[in-house]
Amino acid sequence: MDRDAVLIIYDRLIAQHDGLARKGKANAYTAVNGNMFSFVGPDGEMCIRLPKDEIVAFGKDYANDPVIRYNSVMDGYVAVPETLLADEAILADWFAKSVAFANGLKPKATRKKN
Repeated sequence: MDRDAVLIIYDRLIAQHDGLARKGKANAYTAVNGNMFSFVGPDGEMCIRLPKDEIVAFGKDYANDPVIRYNSVMDGYVAVPETLLADEAILADWFAKSVAFANGLKPKATRKKN
C-alpha cells in the first residue's frame, strides 16, 4: 500500500481520539505528553507502540519483527501489516490500545527555548 493511502487510514484512526493530532511531515507521528506512540515512516510503514503483553498478543496474529529506524531497534513498537491496514475496525482497536498505553506513560520533560 502506498504512503498516501496509509496516511488516509492513519488520519481516520487519529480522528477517533479527542485531542490527538498528526505531527511531522516526512515522518508523520502522534504523541501524548511528549511520548511518541505511533508513526508512519517515509516508506509508508505504520508502526504503533504497545505494552509488552499486548506485543505478545499482537504477535499471535501478525508478524512481529523488530521495528528498525535509523539503524536502531525501536523497543515497544510493532509494524502494522497490510492485512491489518485492510481491516480498519480491528486496527482501530490496536490503535486505541496504543493511545491508552501512551496516556499511561510518565510525561516527558519539555525543553524550553531560551
